[in-house]
Amino acid sequence: MKLIAVTLIVALVAVAQGAKLSDKLAKIVPSFATGFVINGTEAAPHSAPYIVSLATNYAKHSHICGGTIVSKDWVVTAAHCISNPVGMSIIAGLHTRAEVDELTQQRQVDFGRVHEKYSGGVGPYDIALLHVSESFIFNEWVQAATLPSREQVHEGETHLYGWGQPKSYILTAAKTLQTVTTDIVNFQECKEALPETAPLAESNICSSSQEQSKSACNGDSGGPLVVEFENAASELIGIVSWGYIPCGLANLPSVFTKVSSYVDWITDIQSAYYKLF
Repeated sequence: MKLIAVTLIVALVAVAQGAKLSDKLAKIVPSFATGFVINGTEAAPHSAPYIVSLATNYAKHSHICGGTIVSKDWVVTAAHCISNPVGMSIIAGLHTRAEVDELTQQRQVDFGRVHEKYSGGVGPYDIALLHVSESFIFNEWVQAATLPSREQVHEGETHLYGWGQPKSYILTAAKTLQTVTTDIVNFQECKEALPETAPLAESNICSSSQEQSKSACNGDSGGPLVVEFENAASELIGIVSWGYIPCGLANLPSVFTKVSSYVDWITDIQSAYYKLF
């Protein structure tokens, strides 16, 4: 699975951490998110009730990626998180990553689609849609995020959520949900900031941490980048996709799948499902 390759890359970086900063910067490469929020702060419990943990095995849930509930029956995530969707495990209502209790809801995926144009590598079309065999029960701990309008352009402050690690080169995940506040970087600025060879597409959205010492590009793959509103549901605007590693040293914008570019695709897949089943 691609996530294994990413872990190996990060491990190699960790071994080389004694090298000079200039040497590291010369070796930055585009890679899938490493699976963690770097140097985030602990989120208030259940402040992101739409976030879910994904695993390949329903009977033995072992977190591999994040995802976002967008309705009682559907979850959006990154295409690179998915190999065989049917039978995957989804747990909603988590705060402490390994604490499955009466507040959490586990569901099994019975149908899923990876975007048909996704190439399997770092780049555009990194989106997948999963259907659960039993609807989520919405309550204080489990809710949906809303989808944006078609081709909506966002700017300003956003929030990234995921289960994080405390330091860039400590690969043990934190126990509790982490969050980082970021700012949207407009497409042209993002394109100019990234290397010329960056596989950036207009169907991506970029963000940069508000604090230089914090890194947003290592959010949980497939997890949510949202705009938050007072007394209203959060809006899902990005799916954690890829960035340049070593993340904190590269100091480059993080790249997300821009959800507003795929609203029609999501609707089409849902319609096809209901026609078939």
